[in-house]
Amino acid sequence: MADNGDANCSAAIGEGAYFMAGIIAITGIMATVLVLSRLFHSALRRLGQPSIISHILAGIMVGPTVLGHAMDLRELGMQDAGRALSGTIYFVRMVFMFFIGLELDLRYLRHNLRRSLAVACGGSAFCFVLAVLAGPFSYGILHPGQGPFQPAKLYASTALFALVLTSTASPVLIRIVTELKLTGSEVGQLAIGAAFANDMASLTALSVIIVTHTVYGGTVPKEDDPSPQAKAAMLALMALTVWMAVSLTSWVARLLNRLKRGRQYISKYELCGMLFLIMGLCLLEQVVGYSASMTAFLIGLAMPREGPTTRTLMDHLAYPVHQLVMPLCFGAIGARLDFAQIGSFTARQIVLAVTFTTLLSVAGKVAGTVLAGRALGIAPREAVVLGALLNVKGYSDILAINFGNKVHVWGEAAQVVLLLSSIISTFMAGPASAAIVRQQRRAFQYRSRCLQDLMVDHELRVLVCVHVAAGVHPMLTLANLSKGNTLVAVYLLHLVELVTSHKYAITHQLYHARDGGQDEDEWGYAREIEQVDAAVAAFTYDNAIPVRQMTAISNLVSMDTDVRNNVEDARASLVIMPFHKEQRYDGRMVCRSEGRRLLNQRILQRALCTVGILVERRFTQEVTGEHLQVMALFLGGADDREAVAYAARLAMQSSLRVTVCRFLLPSGKGLLGNQGTAEEAMRDEEFMADMYARFVAPGQLTYMERYVSNGADTVNALNSMVGKYALFIIGNGSKADGDRGTMTSDMGGWDEECPELGPIGEMLASDDLEGCGSVLVLQQHNMYPKPKMRTWNNDSQECHPQDQHHQADVADAIVDILGSSSSTTTNCSLQRS
Repeated sequence: MADNGDANCSAAIGEGAYFMAGIIAITGIMATVLVLSRLFHSALRRLGQPSIISHILAGIMVGPTVLGHAMDLRELGMQDAGRALSGTIYFVRMVFMFFIGLELDLRYLRHNLRRSLAVACGGSAFCFVLAVLAGPFSYGILHPGQGPFQPAKLYASTALFALVLTSTASPVLIRIVTELKLTGSEVGQLAIGAAFANDMASLTALSVIIVTHTVYGGTVPKEDDPSPQAKAAMLALMALTVWMAVSLTSWVARLLNRLKRGRQYISKYELCGMLFLIMGLCLLEQVVGYSASMTAFLIGLAMPREGPTTRTLMDHLAYPVHQLVMPLCFGAIGARLDFAQIGSFTARQIVLAVTFTTLLSVAGKVAGTVLAGRALGIAPREAVVLGALLNVKGYSDILAINFGNKVHVWGEAAQVVLLLSSIISTFMAGPASAAIVRQQRRAFQYRSRCLQDLMVDHELRVLVCVHVAAGVHPMLTLANLSKGNTLVAVYLLHLVELVTSHKYAITHQLYHARDGGQDEDEWGYAREIEQVDAAVAAFTYDNAIPVRQMTAISNLVSMDTDVRNNVEDARASLVIMPFHKEQRYDGRMVCRSEGRRLLNQRILQRALCTVGILVERRFTQEVTGEHLQVMALFLGGADDREAVAYAARLAMQSSLRVTVCRFLLPSGKGLLGNQGTAEEAMRDEEFMADMYARFVAPGQLTYMERYVSNGADTVNALNSMVGKYALFIIGNGSKADGDRGTMTSDMGGWDEECPELGPIGEMLASDDLEGCGSVLVLQQHNMYPKPKMRTWNNDSQECHPQDQHHQADVADAIVDILGSSSSTTTNCSLQRS
């Protein structure tokens, strides 16, 4: 009896009668695709590859080519893994296309409309011409050994082939541009705008092809074919129903926005109702004869971008779409490829067909973009980067390939060839663009000039970084006061920390943050960007100075790369970072993010110019007509020389009163140390002599000296200055030795907690010194070797013939130029250069 039951059970399973067995198999296939996609992406992302490559490769692994040999799904009533996945994710695919339309906001094109359209048209037009010219040849390659010539299939194949070559996937391109740190550059913005335009053109053309085939499909007329009037009526019905579906969804979204005015999100029940409405309208359109996926895309494209409805859809769909829906959709495409069934192709023919198709796509995009860039005045290197970026493929070409296979224009072999070509084109785009960008940056690499070498009447290029809007005013005020006797080029970089739960909505939030209405309460990064924009606009309006504003969205671990790239782009000589602690309402300093502290330390280690860290205690809020007292401290070393050089630029402003205080050891207590320490002390003496002649003697700087014997005396001297000055400027000097090391020794642990500030800066930034002003700690850029002597006045060596005597006797003693030789020095270098 039991044997009969087992036999019946086996027979039922063999006939596919057990529904749960099929459910378990589908669930296992989907889980395998998701796991393999994650594994592939963790390896390929280091090569600059987008996630779509990993999704397709995971699908190929579960398809008939690899794992399909180990498990025969026909026993469960399924033909293969690809068709099983395609049928299961039918509704999920509509959600994916709706999200793509929702993310594709064409208002971004307003920023560079003419240039973006020109670049998109240049690359697409050249690809289209190549596809038309190579249409018969490509048809012959994709259909080897086919029988009689079929003109209708040739025309359809050429049209779809042109669509595959000209398409560009904007979501994939945006992620590549973000990883290459090009979102703030002109090349990155043009690439995104051109990709948006390309996407719209490709999807519109594909929609027209689908409608044309649906209404006028069939190559041979039949007796029961509808009349031309009936076909026209069918076409009008499709257009009308699509318009009604799009209009109804937009009306419901606006209605919810009015009902939820002032709210951040709509409720989960309203969200589910909105999704059910969209799915129902798409399925209704499928019954009429139009594609449900294209209907979902058009509905997403027409959704209002402001209000809580779209905000809720974006925030709640971003993660599942990118983590679940996209891997399954593109995995289903890869799972349908069976490389064992392309018997009509030899290995040589496959290589020839894939190489031919890939070369056509790459050559068309790059050549067309270079020609368009030449007409627009874009440099050839930047045009090549644009062409490489615009060659990424995604979903438009894959939809065209699947449609061609569905209507029997292409066979399985041709589908494999075209899909491999798209994968290779996308695979090449990231590394090729990254290589071109690296070469371009090396070609324009600059050597930063220290503030010590920069005359006060030379332009200073400053990059200030902010995390929140509250830091905009003090940073820009300090940058504006740094101009000396000339204009200052101010660049502001807004550092936005990338949160994992929001990282998939970067596209929408980054580029459309400024178009929100009054109910835009919170929108991820958009709210932060909007607040910083408002603060910058207010400052520039009040002070009438131009500020070049940039935004970098990345995690704190890699954010120092954004800062370095923007330093290179701005060719800055000084970058100012905010301290990781902020002043609370009661005056105490609190740590907002430990990651910001580590970020400052990495920037200090790797920066290409002088770095300043501002401990802000709101002193710059009161810079009006009254004089502001600034103190620059000099204990010795390159960092302190940089601090005094910066203070000399501030002294050019009438609203500031700048004092330089030099700390000295009592006579006979200084230690010469090694040869390097002696040479550094000599540089300090020459620098201070030159500073005295140029700024102290004319009365632009106030100079004072304090004698200290050890760290305890230094702490007492600093305590006596607290409350008198609104801003302290000091060099980092954490690695200095010699006299400075003696003056900062045994300071009671002030050199342990914040090495990025140095011992003096850490003490001034602490809460123990109540009433202390803001602190700016500078570290001189020291990537390149310094000459032995470095002064602001290039003619000072001619005015000081006795310098050779000083250098010869440096092992015996160091002459105090400010004391014994100040008169001679002042007379020689008093003239302004």
